[in-house]
Amino acid sequence: MKERIITPLIPFRKSIALTLTGFLLACFAQSAQSNEPTDGVGGQLPDVTQRYDFNLDGHPDFVLNRGPATGIWYLDSIIFLSGALAPTLPPFGWRLIDAADFNGDGHPDYALFNNSTRQTAIWYLNNNVFISGAYGPTVPAGWALVAVGDFNGDGKPDYVLYNSSTRQTAIWYLNNNVLVSAGFGPTLPFLWKIVGTADFNLNGRTDYLLFNTNTGQTAIWYMSGRTRVGAVYGPSVGVTFYQLKGAADYSGEGYPDYILFNISTHQTLILFLHNNVSVGSAFGPTLPAEWTLTLP
Repeated sequence: MKERIITPLIPFRKSIALTLTGFLLACFAQSAQSNEPTDGVGGQLPDVTQRYDFNLDGHPDFVLNRGPATGIWYLDSIIFLSGALAPTLPPFGWRLIDAADFNGDGHPDYALFNNSTRQTAIWYLNNNVFISGAYGPTVPAGWALVAVGDFNGDGKPDYVLYNSSTRQTAIWYLNNNVLVSAGFGPTLPFLWKIVGTADFNLNGRTDYLLFNTNTGQTAIWYMSGRTRVGAVYGPSVGVTFYQLKGAADYSGEGYPDYILFNISTHQTLILFLHNNVSVGSAFGPTLPAEWTLTLP
């Protein structure tokens, strides 16, 4: 049966917007109890499988887009099973940034960002079906939402922000769509960008996945809350053919793997990792013309 394109109206619920002054005050008025993760036993471990598992079969899926249209390809490891159209994004500057379960119902939701207004929003999904939407906090001038991940171990996704002028990162701790507190994260080196978050060393803490846009080198920054506690290079993926899109566990071994997308052929490629070490690779499904890989 042909899937119906879901173009929801935007019944957002307004949350508290944070001004730049309030943001800076929040960053420097942190409580260690609210911002630092519990230990790997007591804290809730990030789940790299369920993060992008839209049909809840235990396997992460692909999110595609063609302009504002989105779709979900259901996978079993690297094998395409089926596809379905998902909600169409609203016009006027909205982009899909990441996916995670914000309302705790077990289903991944869309995290959106508006480039013009710097407003964020959460679209709550049941599989590929739009249920409702809510505004999240507004990001200060100069900052952008670039990823989400659970950085304080409370089982709730948080925002990762990036300032392209200063290369500073920040973590905004959320309860669903509501900002609870904030803190600065590490500053990125020149020519590096964040392409995703995952727990690469399996210590129960969410890490940064970085990509050098000039050399194609990757790196993993091991985090404890918003503090960098270590760093290693990952495999180099080049810059000519493939884009590094993110990370999720497609091998089922518990380690996040790299997901690459060839912008010319629309071929996907998975680099299987153990921590930062490549242990193999395999081609994934080829996307249709005009569609690109958005997530992971």
